[in-house]
Amino acid sequence: MLKQIFFKLHIAGIIFVLLGWVVTRKILIIYPFVILSWKINSNKCILSQLELLFFNETFVGTSPIVPEKHRYIFYGSFVLGLMYHSCTW
Repeated sequence: MLKQIFFKLHIAGIIFVLLGWVVTRKILIIYPFVILSWKINSNKCILSQLELLFFNETFVGTSPIVPEKHRYIFYGSFVLGLMYHSCTW
């Protein structure tokens, strides 16, 4: 049960960050920290590493590495958020 809660919170956090900039520009502050953590940690998600440590799996499988496609979606969301809010400031 704890595993499912952790996985669902991780998924909710991803969705919240990816789409949250539409509601408030303050969400954009999170993006550089996540991107920097990936760069420092060889493209591995810290939360996925914790999932692997505690539950021997992540919510997407057995690897904590963030796929390149998902990283590009995240980068694109960040750029869109920056562009959108630069026009509304």
